[in-house]
Order: sequence, then structure tokens, then C-alpha cells
Amino acid sequence: MLRYYESKGSIIISLNDPVMSIEIKYFENRKDWRKWLTDNFETANEIWFVFPTISSGKKSIIYNDAVEEALCFEWIDSTIKSLDKEHKIQRFTPRNSKSTYSQANKERLKWLLENKMVHQKFEDKIRNLLSYPFIFPNDITDKLKGDDIVWKNYQHFSDTYKRIRIAYIEAARKRPEEFEKRLNNFINKTKENKIITGFGGIEKYY
Repeated sequence: MLRYYESKGSIIISLNDPVMSIEIKYFENRKDWRKWLTDNFETANEIWFVFPTISSGKKSIIYNDAVEEALCFEWIDSTIKSLDKEHKIQRFTPRNSKSTYSQANKERLKWLLENKMVHQKFEDKIRNLLSYPFIFPNDITDKLKGDDIVWKNYQHFSDTYKRIRIAYIEAARKRPEEFEKRLNNFINKTKENKIITGFGGIEKYY
């Protein structure tokens, strides 16, 4: 049986087995989250981050802010689980050096670098990463050009929005049905001159 209790900003998760117990953290603001990262990013292997639901009435960092702070220290988010009716927990870990950044996270990093928030240890590395140009796949571009209204509207969108949405479509390349679904949705929304909001507050960078 899973049990938990709050203690000094932490929530201790117990599975009735001391070996299996894990500690997760609850932060009311991004300042405290950044302090934890500053103190632990080089030594900790993971942290389970608590996100209270809106219905809980508890203060919480929004997802996008939590991810931004993690990226400043080369940490990334991954698995998310339900803790109870009022809390979800998400795993944050140091980024594997062999993994790649999603386009959404690259756009976050660009913003963070411009705002001098990236830890100095990673500034040069991130700057080098962002120096590579984004390649727009020809077949996707040709599809957009196939409709005059779509192409006209598309050209008025911000470059950041274009990169994020096209990268999202391209990520499904090896799944033909999903690829077509994402592409068609983007074309339809673009024809209506509508922006796709996306997930987790990514529209902040549009």
C-alpha cells in the first residue's frame, strides 16, 4: 500500500518497504526549485517533482517554468504519474549525453540563453547546439505550398512557431498514419489562420 506524508517541503513516499521508498519534492515557486538544482544538479540522480492539481488549491510552479529551470542545468523531464486525486509527480533527471533535445526544448534554451538564465557551465555548449540551422523537410514544405491560402498564412507565423510545429510533424516520420494526421491538422489550422497552442505552455515562445 502506498502512503505519503509531507515534511519540510518534501513528500516521502513509502511502499511499506524501506528499500523501495523514494523521496519527491514539492516546490511552491521556481526560485526554490532553482536553488535545489543549483545545490544538487551535479550530484543527484533524479528527483520526483510534485505538481498539485488546480482543484487542490495549492501553490505550484507551472510545468513550463519547471522545465525551463531544469534545462538551465542540463536536466530534463520524463515519466509522469498520478500520486492521488490532488497530486501528480514527474521525474526529472540529468540529461543523457547521448540523447537529443526536442525542438521545443531548443526553443526554450534559446530563450533561456537570451535571458542569461543558463548555468555558466553549459553556456558554450548550449550556444554551440543552437548554432546549427533547423532544416525544413522539403516534402512538408511542398505540401504547404500546394495551397495558396495555407502558404500565405504560414509565412506570417513566427519562425519559432514554424520550427516547433514542423519538428512535431517530422518526429512522427516513422509512423506514417500519425505523420499524416499531424501534417493534415497543421495544414487545416494554418488554412484557418489559427495557431496550435501545443502542450505545457510552449506557446510562450511563439
